[in-house]
Amino acid sequence: MPPLVPLFPASELTERVQVVQSGFIKEKRRKGPPVELEKCVLLEMVQYSCNPPSEGIQPPGVVKCKPLVRLFRRCADSLTVETTVWEKTGTQNNSCVTEAIGNQASQPQK
Repeated sequence: MPPLVPLFPASELTERVQVVQSGFIKEKRRKGPPVELEKCVLLEMVQYSCNPPSEGIQPPGVVKCKPLVRLFRRCADSLTVETTVWEKTGTQNNSCVTEAIGNQASQPQK
């Protein structure tokens, strides 16, 4: 079973990237200078939700897909953070987002 991931408002994202989560409760300050998300590279990923429940049951053999755009910021130290709600609301929305913070060695595909 994957570890629990805390939920927090999008307005807290810039503060949350400054700490590293170890377990559900334990937090420690990230090493190095503070992370400035606004200066990190903006990346986009499009996923598709096929036959979403909101569309009802489709006839046999019919597949209906909708695009779901997700936005990320990748910083110089390879920290990658999902920022979809943060980007769309200008951090003023209190919608909850999952903490999608992790160090990834992979490079974006071109």
